[in-house]
Amino acid sequence: AGLSPKADTVVLPLLQRSDCIVLAGYDPIEMRVGWRNPWPADAPVIEFSAVAATHGMHAARHSFVGNVAAGLAALGSGLEQHPVWPDGLAAAARAALRAKFAAGGDWGPAQAFATVRAVLPADTIATADSGAHRILLSQMWSCPAPRTLLQSSGLCTMGCALPLGMGAKLAAPERPVVVFVGDAGLEMVLGELATLRDLGLPLIVVVLVDRSLALIEMKQRRSGLANRGVDFEGTDFSAVAAAFGGVGAVADSAATLTEALDGALHRNKFTLISCVIGRRAYDGTF
Repeated sequence: AGLSPKADTVVLPLLQRSDCIVLAGYDPIEMRVGWRNPWPADAPVIEFSAVAATHGMHAARHSFVGNVAAGLAALGSGLEQHPVWPDGLAAAARAALRAKFAAGGDWGPAQAFATVRAVLPADTIATADSGAHRILLSQMWSCPAPRTLLQSSGLCTMGCALPLGMGAKLAAPERPVVVFVGDAGLEMVLGELATLRDLGLPLIVVVLVDRSLALIEMKQRRSGLANRGVDFEGTDFSAVAAAFGGVGAVADSAATLTEALDGALHRNKFTLISCVIGRRAYDGTF
């Protein structure tokens, strides 16, 4: 929410119905303008953050700076548990979001994400780089537990997904780890593949290949600006993977992606899967 207008049509009305709002480490710096004070003016808002808020995006009735987890524990200490949203509004909102972001039959980023989620084990840890793919993936990826989808939510750093994935695999070597990254983001950190090779980590890297900085291109087009500095030529990522001691594969359908993922799960080295989706593939997806 906040980056996806499609999700906002479901989430913002639910937020307006809330009688108490708890902000736990919420960083609104990348949120759209519709998320400036998005709740009722008289709603009690309790905010826990690691640093003092200077963004001006919202006001909170009570604001605490410090350890977010400890603050939440103190807030709930001694309170009786009772049903939340007893009228089923939250469950209905979740169902509406699933319907809005269901993958269709045509190949594209949505079907790629749905295929990866269906093939990989439930306890897989996923990391997401910054860009259009992260906005869509964040709506579609189901997480069975906290800390199973890692991303740069505040700073939105490009190139972060690969080192995040390596760190996750080092911390939990028994669990599958998949990295989602755009082609531009991967090109920024190609040298990290040498680190991945030297660490001997069987990471699965899924690179969305559209030869474009898609999110910026969409903003340029929406603003009526000329296309400038957002399109580029393609890279042979399979050859790059082989040069760095890994295995490369190309996927242009759910079937070829499934085959590549099955092979990656039984490999003791990293696999780099190029999902070829084409330019403007994210139009209308989020």
